[in-house]
Amino acid sequence: MRAAVLLALALSLGSELDARAAPAPGGLSTDNPFKDGSGGSEAGTGPGQPAGKPSPSAKAAGEREQEGEQPGDKAESAEGGEADDGAEDNALHGLACLEGDATGGRRKGVQRRDFLKRHRFELAAVGGWYASDVLSSTYDYGGALAFFPSEDFGLEVLVTRSPIRYRLEEPFSSFDLEHHFQGGVAWQGIFSLLWSPIHAKLKFSDTNIVHGDLFAVAGAGRTFHESVLGLTWEAGAGLKLYLSRFVTFRLDVRDFLLPQEVLGRGRITNNVTILAGISLWLG
Repeated sequence: MRAAVLLALALSLGSELDARAAPAPGGLSTDNPFKDGSGGSEAGTGPGQPAGKPSPSAKAAGEREQEGEQPGDKAESAEGGEADDGAEDNALHGLACLEGDATGGRRKGVQRRDFLKRHRFELAAVGGWYASDVLSSTYDYGGALAFFPSEDFGLEVLVTRSPIRYRLEEPFSSFDLEHHFQGGVAWQGIFSLLWSPIHAKLKFSDTNIVHGDLFAVAGAGRTFHESVLGLTWEAGAGLKLYLSRFVTFRLDVRDFLLPQEVLGRGRITNNVTILAGISLWLG
């Protein structure tokens, strides 16, 4: 009797072990007891797929994770690419506005200055015509030295020399042989403030564009002649064309107001001067 009971227990134990060792229905792997055949609950499996084989989407996600790429990285990189493209378009648009249309358009916008005056010295030789109010018109010549602490403002010292004559006295002098007005040479020294509010461009050909400045000038100084009684005041305007980094052509029109006494009569006179010259830049 005891032998029969032991034999029955041994047979039941063996059948239980065989059941555990047998594969699960539907081809499920026994490594993971939480997988089922209808599945899709485990990431990597889906309806209609074998439980032991991951889906293509899960496989791609696994490859991205192995490469260190997060799911949102692709979207962020796409947005970053669009932002880079937008920045590049803006830069090209700004360059086109500054330098002209790179696609062949002939119209150009505002260009950057290719000549800078800030912290530079200008040494000029000038000459021109001096139209006096009460005396005879004559020529004058001289030089100027200017320094520009900024791009728009400068300080200048102008020194000129001009002969002085009074031709209206000559008929009377030839009659009575007396000279009431003594001619001579007048020296003039003027300290001026320069202001360049307008930057200009002159196009001489399709490839040659010359930059320049329109400037205003005002100042005061002295005119050294016996007919002049006081200070000399100055106001005017001019144009500078920058031919190269060191050479400039300049044209000035200035009015010098000064008190003069001629033949016993004193008055405030206007003396318009037109000066042209070449400047050399230092610095």
